[in-house]
Amino acid sequence: MKKKSLIGIIAGVVLVPVVACAILLNFKGVGIDDSSARRELAEINSETTFSIDDEAIALAASSDTNMGLRNIALDALDEVNAERAANGLNSLKWDGNLEAAASVRSQECEISFSHTRPNGKAWNTVNSRVQGGENLAYGFNSAEEAFNAWMDSPTHRENILWPDFNKCSIAIYEADDGTFYWAQEFGY
Repeated sequence: MKKKSLIGIIAGVVLVPVVACAILLNFKGVGIDDSSARRELAEINSETTFSIDDEAIALAASSDTNMGLRNIALDALDEVNAERAANGLNSLKWDGNLEAAASVRSQECEISFSHTRPNGKAWNTVNSRVQGGENLAYGFNSAEEAFNAWMDSPTHRENILWPDFNKCSIAIYEADDGTFYWAQEFGY
């Protein structure tokens, strides 16, 4: 009887950490940055100096565009517009300038998953002339998953349902480890 107990204990001591490590190594986290990232139109219009990070935009534009990921981003915008319609709001139009900013921000999120850019500047300094709001996410593999996560977050939901926004673009960057980084940029 004591042999079986000792074998069970040894197996537990050896197997539990091995299984836990295997689970952790295969786990791909998901998340969103719950802090608020929105600027009022009046704030944008009152700026006397705009920030446009031409270098970052050019670098993001030079990376290969994955049409499959762009289609997922467009699906996410469809989810957003369906939710806005259900709440009596206007549809958001896809915008090329916001798409360029979203592309930069999605790539930067692999380095620093935050509304602060890796260079320490605010999220809207990619192109402060057009960036009115931002939602971020990582680890979600479908439009529905990312959209649902944003809607479950009060700050992200508020951006999605902000009545004054009329433009939006979403970019998804796939890191080498397969993690998707999402940036949703809103404009007026």
